[in-house]
Amino acid sequence: MILRKKRSWGFLLLFCLGLLSCSQDREFTSYQILPAQGFGINPIVFELPDNQIDQTPHNLFIRLRNDNDYPYSNLFLICSLKAGGEIVLQDTLEYAMAAPDGTWLGTGFTEVKESKLWWKEGVVIPDIRPLIIEIAQAMRTPGTAEGLDALKGIVAVGISIEAKKE
Repeated sequence: MILRKKRSWGFLLLFCLGLLSCSQDREFTSYQILPAQGFGINPIVFELPDNQIDQTPHNLFIRLRNDNDYPYSNLFLICSLKAGGEIVLQDTLEYAMAAPDGTWLGTGFTEVKESKLWWKEGVVIPDIRPLIIEIAQAMRTPGTAEGLDALKGIVAVGISIEAKKE
């Protein structure tokens, strides 16, 4: 009985230490789980907290989780940062999602792979509120000008804003 209590406290202590030892550089991370039909035509919207991000330079990252249903080896995204309703940054980005041999890039042991993708380096986040990041997919069927209504295989989209290291 005493041994079981000591083990329980030991696991609890290790768990708490694990939480505290997580990266202190990450200032903000948020994910949105996508519906089963996939990444639609409407942008994913992230509202940034008012008091969590200061006026020092930050690095912006897009975080994606994809599974084996994703049919392409790359991905096009349109990413925007808006402050007070005005666009501050907007980029069309292309990311490789698979290696030339077809294996998924990213991390993970199951069929879901997570990718942390660079968006911008050294961005000073404006102090005008509200701050909103929008991420839209811009994939097209090869040979057509029309965009896809739903992009299957992307299961979650997220953002990370991290303090720029000197």
